[in-house]
Amino acid sequence: MTIIATVGAYAGLALLALMAVTPLLVELDQRFPVTRRATAAERERRMPAGLASA
Repeated sequence: MTIIATVGAYAGLALLALMAVTPLLVELDQRFPVTRRATAAERERRMPAGLASA
């Protein structure tokens, strides 16, 4: 096999593995939502404009 075919085969296998794991990742995300992202975005909104550029 050539290098390009080998890389393509590994990329295809990685894609299949990711597709197989996606439902598990979605289920875990729904069970344990990350709330830190929302609070960080809220903190950024509350910051006064003069301090945001500093």
